[in-house]
Amino acid sequence: MLRSWFKLQERCAGCGLSFERDEREEYWLGAFVLNFIVTEGGFAALLGTLIYATWPDPPWVSIVAAGAVQTILTPIAFYPFSKSLWLAVDLLFRPAKASDYEPRD
Repeated sequence: MLRSWFKLQERCAGCGLSFERDEREEYWLGAFVLNFIVTEGGFAALLGTLIYATWPDPPWVSIVAAGAVQTILTPIAFYPFSKSLWLAVDLLFRPAKASDYEPRD
């Protein structure tokens, strides 16, 4: 599905399914939302764990630094997974049609 970590193939090499279905401009908004949910959920879990583990005197500077690093690295690390997961969710709710296999201009 991916040419590189950030580059998507246009079609599936096996079946020819177009990875950008119907809405060319807004199609990957769902992948962005999934990536955002994972990033913010990870941030909340990290924050809660660090505060709980160091209570009653949490090292706030270290916690903020760890949170900043996590919120920068998680979206980069999860990027290709969010795209493939979004395509899977989309195919689950909107099965592929014949037009999804046709080349576009």
